[in-house]
Amino acid sequence: MIIHFRHILIILLSVFIAAGCTVWSDYEPEVLSELSISVVVSDTPGAPLTKSAGTKVQVNPEDYVNPAHNGEKMQTLRVVIVREDGTVEHNRLLDFAGRAYMEVGNIIFKVTGPEKKKIYLFVNENTVKTDLTSVAGTKKLVDFDLDSLIPGREFPFSQINDLKISLNDSSEEVPSYALPMSECHQIDMPAKDHHVDLYVTRAANKFTYIFDNQTSESYSISNLTINKGSNIEYYIPRISYEGDPLSGTFEVSDYVVPNVENNNYYSFIKNFTDRQITAESTVVLDPIYLLEGRYRDSDNAKNYSMSVTLNETVYEEYFPDVPQLPRNTHVVVVVTLKNHRVDWTVDVCPYGEYWLYPDFGI
Repeated sequence: MIIHFRHILIILLSVFIAAGCTVWSDYEPEVLSELSISVVVSDTPGAPLTKSAGTKVQVNPEDYVNPAHNGEKMQTLRVVIVREDGTVEHNRLLDFAGRAYMEVGNIIFKVTGPEKKKIYLFVNENTVKTDLTSVAGTKKLVDFDLDSLIPGREFPFSQINDLKISLNDSSEEVPSYALPMSECHQIDMPAKDHHVDLYVTRAANKFTYIFDNQTSESYSISNLTINKGSNIEYYIPRISYEGDPLSGTFEVSDYVVPNVENNNYYSFIKNFTDRQITAESTVVLDPIYLLEGRYRDSDNAKNYSMSVTLNETVYEEYFPDVPQLPRNTHVVVVVTLKNHRVDWTVDVCPYGEYWLYPDFGI
């Protein structure tokens, strides 16, 4: 009986060892690895890029696709890494101290793996706007303290994903000195060092107006309007792409706006005082930055329209080939003044490439 019992013990012990080997062969323990991140400002998601046909003009819209100023680039960048269990792993703010970049590279973090992670990117987060209801007269464009996302604590997914940007007045624009940008990415972090290339998307549309005066007469601009835009949008974009925004060959297949009933559309108006277009000259207005919109007209593909008042005469036209206005779209409008008529061309152009590579590997 004793010998028989020993045989049973040996057999059971063999089973436990075999089972233990099976479990541990499928288990990858958490390890700390280096995650390096590069971030680029994405190109305009207007593909296929629309090009106006018809009237020849003396102005080439493609001459205006590069960033107009540092406000269209990254002046600050915050990277928030969220673990698979929903807790914040890292929250790091990079302040470029007056410099501005289209791309930053090799931002290095020590992270756990293997697991899925969400990476939230916030650019130019301290942008403020005029607020008529505020005693101070200014208010942060995005009303949330991103410093409150503390490592080890739960990440407030619903609150962050539902943050909105709003414009309160028909003449209010997205502040141009530091355009807000953001994005959320999900990655698979292995149990070894890993690199990912990510992008951020400008939370605004850009309109460039170019007046090409081909007459011997001078004109005075009183105002211009952009109709059926929206005064509210989500801070974190809700965009689906076909293709890869990092490759430069992609299209927006779908995007979501807060208000489904034609996105709470309104007419933006910009007034001018003594803005002249002299004879046989070209005048380029400062860019106008507005929010993305999604106006749907089931009976007419001409959803968006514009007007300009020249010498007290109002000229109106639709934006041809612009059925929707997702964020980061750059619309170049060339208004050609000819004897007895005004011609319009509208091009949806990329912002262009302007790369700088600062290294933040420390």
